[in-house]
Amino acid sequence: MAKPTGAIVIIWRDLAQEGYTYAEIARKFPEFTVNQIRHYCLGNTGAKLPGPIQKSGRWRGRNVWLQGEKSPHAGITKEHALRVLEDWDSDRGRWKHSAAYWAQELEVSPSAIQQLRRGDTWKHLDHPNQRSNREAGSD
Repeated sequence: MAKPTGAIVIIWRDLAQEGYTYAEIARKFPEFTVNQIRHYCLGNTGAKLPGPIQKSGRWRGRNVWLQGEKSPHAGITKEHALRVLEDWDSDRGRWKHSAAYWAQELEVSPSAIQQLRRGDTWKHLDHPNQRSNREAGSD
């Protein structure tokens, strides 16, 4: 694993300060891992190098560089997630289509759809229809 120069670490820290995620920075520097970049940006490694050191809680405990489509575990896209969440019928107080319908349509498990609807996954979307089924008590 290559060790970055001080100049590269400064660039990483500046990018992180501007709001880039570590995954986004890693895509610009493919010869380095996301973990390397995170360690240098947090000052766990290379603490004496110049550049702004990130606070460990800058993402409020969330792993934002792996949210949504960026996650290696994501089975759907943001567009798909929004389509599912827009499927709420507010007049009837329930989902227009079942989780099984969307699971078959998007080739994921019904539990993946239920987790999306409950807001257990894709929380960062902060969509108003997440948790609707929890409030209504049905899915």
